[in-house]
Amino acid sequence: MKKILVTGATGKQGSATAYELLKNNFEVYALTRNPHSTEAVNLEKAGAILVKGDLENIEGLSEIFKKVDGLYLVLPPVWISSKETDEEEAKIGIQTIKLAENQGVKFILYSSVLGSDKQDLFRPKFKFTIEKYLLESDLQGAVIRPASFMENLLLPSFGLGDGKFINPLPEEKAIPWVTTNDIGTFARIIFQNHTEFNGKTIDFGGDLFTPKQTLKLLEEKLKQPFDFVQVPLETLYQQSETFARLVEMIDKEGYDPIDYKLISSWMPKLTGFGQWMDEIGIRKIKELQYK
Repeated sequence: MKKILVTGATGKQGSATAYELLKNNFEVYALTRNPHSTEAVNLEKAGAILVKGDLENIEGLSEIFKKVDGLYLVLPPVWISSKETDEEEAKIGIQTIKLAENQGVKFILYSSVLGSDKQDLFRPKFKFTIEKYLLESDLQGAVIRPASFMENLLLPSFGLGDGKFINPLPEEKAIPWVTTNDIGTFARIIFQNHTEFNGKTIDFGGDLFTPKQTLKLLEEKLKQPFDFVQVPLETLYQQSETFARLVEMIDKEGYDPIDYKLISSWMPKLTGFGQWMDEIGIRKIKELQYK
């Protein structure tokens, strides 16, 4: 298990996984739509082999799939989700797995999302559809379900650059957070131990924080106040019914407990929220504010 194709290689978790694999002597094929982007050029400088293409045109990747032992499958993010975008994602994921199976890929690690199984009730064709297809196929494979990315706080939708903390989630409900670097590290561990992870689904996350606790941490670390803006559920329904129903699910049920004992048996220390703020968050948020 030495040659790995990483999809979404210039995105947050794709790049984190690619760099982690490169540091551990894997041969990395990095799928990118734009091999001239800064992110792609940096990956190439680090030793990755750039592959121009995208999963929407999967047949064009047949020859690359023949060359690799493993596939890290992460699909492009969709910020305004709908029934149509969910169905398209499921279609792309399944056709990618089919091609991998036909071309002899030995192991697929699919990056899904925490709570994908619960979302199946109102998203009948989505990430859980892809999970089931992979684990019921003849391929060896595993599923990792990351929690909310700490890096997502840097997106404009959170408003930190404007001195706001815009929160769409239930304000008193604690959810787990994780860094994309930790996802990359655990992905590398899975590829190195793929026979032991075959057939498994791993919910992956760290610190539990409510939105109000997140706000307090931001204010303490940045030494400034933020306006807490709670987005009403009615507004979420106007923007995206599927996201609004996800928020309702989190409010009513929450996520299933993460098996921290399993995670720590392979990776003893995850990056804490405070540590991420000290190492990355403070600097990046200040950069947003000075733009």
